[in-house]
Amino acid sequence: MKKIRENKAITLIALVITIIVLLILAGITLNLVLGERGIFKMAQEAGKNYTNAARYEENMIDRFTNEAEGIANEAIRKFARKCFSKKSTNRRLCSI
Repeated sequence: MKKIRENKAITLIALVITIIVLLILAGITLNLVLGERGIFKMAQEAGKNYTNAARYEENMIDRFTNEAEGIANEAIRKFARKCFSKKSTNRRLCSI
C-alpha cells in the first residue's frame, strides 16, 4: 500500500509543477502580447506610421506634380511668346 501512495504523491507533484510552468508561460505570453511594448501596441504604431508615410508621400507627389506643371506651363508660355511674337522668323517650328 505504501507504493500506491508514493505514486500518487509523485503524480500530484508533477501536476503542480506543470500548472506552475503553464502559469509562468501564460504570464510571459500575456506580457508580450498586451504589455507596454506588446504586439498589439507595435501593430498600432506600425499602422499609424503607415498612415503618416502615405500622407507624406501623397503630399510630396502633389508638390512635385504642381512643380512639374508649373515648369511645363512656363515652357509652353515661352514657346507661345516666341512663336507669336512679331519678330519670330521660324514659323515652321511653331506650326506643330
